[in-house]
Amino acid sequence: MMQQLCVAEEPLYTKSVNTPLAYRVVLVHPSAGVNWSGGAETFAIELSRQLSQYCQIELLSGADCGHFSHPISSLTRTHSYNLLHHPLVKPLWSKFTRFPEIWLEHLTSFLPCLTYLLQNPPDLILPCNEKGGLAIASVVRALKGTPILYTEHGSFLDGGRHLQANLRFQPDKLVVLSDAVEKYVKNLRPQQSTAVIPNGVDLQRFTPDGDRLDFGLSGPIILCVASYLGRAGIKRIELAIEAVSRLPQGSLVVCGRGPDVDYYQALGEKFLGSDRFAIRTFSQKQMPQVYRSADLFTLPSFEEPFGIAYIEAMASGLPVVATDDAMRRYIIGDGGIVCDVTDIDSYSNALQTALSQSWETKPRDNAQRFDWQAIALQYRDVIMETIQRSQIPHPVLSTN
Repeated sequence: MMQQLCVAEEPLYTKSVNTPLAYRVVLVHPSAGVNWSGGAETFAIELSRQLSQYCQIELLSGADCGHFSHPISSLTRTHSYNLLHHPLVKPLWSKFTRFPEIWLEHLTSFLPCLTYLLQNPPDLILPCNEKGGLAIASVVRALKGTPILYTEHGSFLDGGRHLQANLRFQPDKLVVLSDAVEKYVKNLRPQQSTAVIPNGVDLQRFTPDGDRLDFGLSGPIILCVASYLGRAGIKRIELAIEAVSRLPQGSLVVCGRGPDVDYYQALGEKFLGSDRFAIRTFSQKQMPQVYRSADLFTLPSFEEPFGIAYIEAMASGLPVVATDDAMRRYIIGDGGIVCDVTDIDSYSNALQTALSQSWETKPRDNAQRFDWQAIALQYRDVIMETIQRSQIPHPVLSTN
């Protein structure tokens, strides 16, 4: 008999939540376990970990990243970046794409993932690497009927072009991060089945209490976490550097890596000096300690679809100063300040206000809304619903 849909508030199935359900779900991200600073990779690993208590979970990853992972062979973006951006090689592809390393990862992971999924058919596929994973899942669905659940992380990025392209794959269920994105999707494709589920944070890992680091800089410490340090990206680290430079005291620590590290290092030293600025790289395992070692978090991104770093910072007890837009207002709530970060005086004043204000437990309390345990329950229910709907026989149209 088909298992009934699980509902978080009032479960309809009779098995204990500690007993793995019969359904097998496979997530796909060939960079997971290799790149530990990317938001999509972090999402794939954490969602796999959380869901493993409810379903049989496998993550097709680039390297081992947990008991649920199954490494597959491919040339990941991390491994190919330096080669593809070499001055002798870059002119060959620069007219076609800004991110050849991602396309190479898609191409080299396609057959290994496809072969594995066809030989070991799951009940549902959840691709986490956009077009590459969606293409793989679409072929498996065409051959095996396996439904696709896809979480759209791009949202309105690049004018919604990523979202529009992903919609062409027609996932059986689309998870979006906000009501605004869901409304946009319904205008584009009214028949698309959707669910609104935000990203989550592990409140047991990211806490205000625990060991701290000494950055070797004068305090207070303002932290900025950006997985991609590139002038062509959306993080706008230069705004944070200039805003912090107008404070009477305090240092900026930028956590991340990318093609323009040297540029931002020079810019930071120009505005702040080496005694008030540093760029550091940490593993994902170290990040809870990194957050709790700072006094304030800031990230002046634009078109940021969500921003896991904001809720990780708040869970660690840090107030946040960020861009004033609908998503940031929703995420930050009363755990920080939003402002026009392009107005450097306004941005700097917001930083100073946040540093001088007593926040007590507000940031941590606000982060409770995004507890991964609650988010995972929502995903569990959507997974069960999507699988069960795919198993319902559709009526045959009469030819009479």
